[in-house]
Amino acid sequence: MVEINSENIDLQEIEDLEKKLAEKKAAIGEKAPLPEKKEIEATKENFLEKYQAQNSAQTQQTVAVDKEDEKKNHIKKTIEELKGLDTPGKVSRLVVIAFEKGIGHSINIARNLKDAYLLDALHDKLVGELHDELVKKGKLKDL
Repeated sequence: MVEINSENIDLQEIEDLEKKLAEKKAAIGEKAPLPEKKEIEATKENFLEKYQAQNSAQTQQTVAVDKEDEKKNHIKKTIEELKGLDTPGKVSRLVVIAFEKGIGHSINIARNLKDAYLLDALHDKLVGELHDELVKKGKLKDL
C-alpha cells in the first residue's frame, strides 16, 4: 500500500488529470464540461479530510496495539522477576503491582504464573488486609 501524506500531494497534477479526463470523454463523444475551480477545491478538501481521518484512525490503531504490546511485555518481564522469589515475596510484589497498575493486572500476572496457591494467597492478602486501603486509593469499589 502506498503511503500518502498531504505534503506529497501535487494539487496541480490532480487538476491536469481532471482536464485530461474531460478531454478524453469529449473525444469519445461524451459531453463532460471541465470542472469549475470551486468544484476542484471542494474535491481537494474532501480528499484531504478523508485522508486525515483515515490517517488518524490508523494512528489510533497503532497506539492501541503498542499499548497492548507494552502490557504483554510488562507481564512477561514481571513473571521472569517473580520466578526467583518465594511465595510470600511473590505475593508482596503482586500487591505492589495491584496498587500501581490495578488489581486486574496483578491477578493477570498471578494467573500467568499458573500457581493456584499463589493466586489464593494473593486473594487472601488483598481481601483480608488491604481491602480498605484499596478502596481509599480508588483501586477497588466498595460494595
